[in-house]
Amino acid sequence: MDKIYLKEIILSYNDICNLLNDFCNNEKYENRLKKEITTSYTNFSYPLNSYLIGNGKKHVIIFSNTHGCEIITPLFVLEFILTLILNDDIYYYIDKKYTFHFIPLLNPEGYIISSSQVCYNLKKLDKNSIQEVSRMYLDAYNLDDKIAEKYIKKEKLYKNILRTSCNLIENKNMIFSINQILKNCDLNSNILPVWSANGLGIDPNSNSIHRFCEILTLRKKWKYSKLRYNDIPVTFPSPMSYPGKKPLDPLCPENIFLYKYITNLYFNLPKRNEKLIAIFSYHSTGGEIYGYPDVCISTKNNILIHNKAMDIYSKITGYTPIDEDLKYGVMDFYRAYLNDTVSLTIELSKLNGNPIGPLSNLDNLFKEFINNKIAILKVIELI
Repeated sequence: MDKIYLKEIILSYNDICNLLNDFCNNEKYENRLKKEITTSYTNFSYPLNSYLIGNGKKHVIIFSNTHGCEIITPLFVLEFILTLILNDDIYYYIDKKYTFHFIPLLNPEGYIISSSQVCYNLKKLDKNSIQEVSRMYLDAYNLDDKIAEKYIKKEKLYKNILRTSCNLIENKNMIFSINQILKNCDLNSNILPVWSANGLGIDPNSNSIHRFCEILTLRKKWKYSKLRYNDIPVTFPSPMSYPGKKPLDPLCPENIFLYKYITNLYFNLPKRNEKLIAIFSYHSTGGEIYGYPDVCISTKNNILIHNKAMDIYSKITGYTPIDEDLKYGVMDFYRAYLNDTVSLTIELSKLNGNPIGPLSNLDNLFKEFINNKIAILKVIELI
């Protein structure tokens, strides 16, 4: 577990898809990674893919990239996949006991929008140069927060670090949509690296089934996003935080896919004497764990197993469990309503600065990847 298997850290959408496809049905590794057939696609026709490792009766879902700009999260999921595939001891341990379900790119459109800018700036750089640019970006990002805390709106410093252009995105139909959103929001292409939403400007994390009316009310009070994003509107399609018009909005097929995927496993596995035991959702910055179910809905036992899981995860990673006042994210539905299935949201890096702030110290980021790999296995062993 203390080895990093991922060879590159600046990966385009096509890079990720090709890497996964290379390992699928690879006879050298006994076909350990299997790609599931999908019938779900994004608004701009990108497949919503899922992958399997293992044949056990205890099922675990791991997904990332709910927000497009959280580009380190699919890197972590790829690292965990490679760890299971390439390490014989680990693979044979988990194979008969667990079945892992991976969704590395829940929001492929958002990933393409953000990562196209990152790849253009960093793809050809060596490790030290990547860290140097990322440190400059992180410093500017953090200073923007300090300015915003004083309720000041001014041009953001982080926007000046990376060169940006809509033309770096290959999909012309998506470029047209993005340009319309930018025009309506009075923004330009330098916002693209922090694009969280899908290609139609709906944020999958905000388009939650859980307490959707409260989300709409909250967004109307905000009008603009928080801190360094206080120039980004949230009450209509935008780069982040707009929840759509209703839960499971048809314009947010990412959430419809996730809902069907999770509930299908949860309700149908018991018929085969199998069980969905855990869901891990990865976000990128903060070094935090969100896993307290809504006490108005959840059972006492469900609350207890979530507390136990967070305690284990926290001890291994040093991350802080957060009992937020407003439980309005997409995972809050699953941790409240799916009894006895641990559903954790993990903020991976202790550094700030999507999309590249966490790349400013790669040694620390890789240590966090290792600790998170260990934490997953420890949690599923003990729940």
